[in-house]
Amino acid sequence: MKAEFTKLFLSHAILMAVCLFGFNNIKAQINDNEKQYDIRNFKVIIVSSDYAMAYSIQILLTDKQIKVFFKSGLEGGKDTILFSKILHPSDTLQQISIININSLKKYYSNPCIEDGSQITVLIQKDNQTKSVHLSNYYQEDVGKIIYLVNSLVPENYKVWYNKERLIADYKKCQGLK
Repeated sequence: MKAEFTKLFLSHAILMAVCLFGFNNIKAQINDNEKQYDIRNFKVIIVSSDYAMAYSIQILLTDKQIKVFFKSGLEGGKDTILFSKILHPSDTLQQISIININSLKKYYSNPCIEDGSQITVLIQKDNQTKSVHLSNYYQEDVGKIIYLVNSLVPENYKVWYNKERLIADYKKCQGLK
């Protein structure tokens, strides 16, 4: 009887150890997912216009959500929300929230390309607003914003902003390899 009791006790002890180990692993995973973020309020508007067709697509990104709008440029035309999504805190949102907008220029361009990629980004934070226009030019802080936006919106609303190509074109323009 004592041997059976010892076997039962050991089997329960092993089962308890396995359960406790499993619980600690689950608890550790939950704690990793509940990472604390210090995301400051911000608002970014990305404008992509087609003046010939009298409309624009505007993407609104905040620390809490993203929305894509169709903005009619015609008299009596209606503006429409095309896409909307609530956002959860992330490292990328935190990085965007700490961008120093005072360090951004109003205009970046590749002087060798007249047409092509034309993006206007309006950034509001800390009671300040900065408008940045990019003409065939890759700017790192704006690149973070567009990368996040493109990871969240459907394919047909993505903003073309190819880092490698824009940098290569700029280097070629400057005579660099």
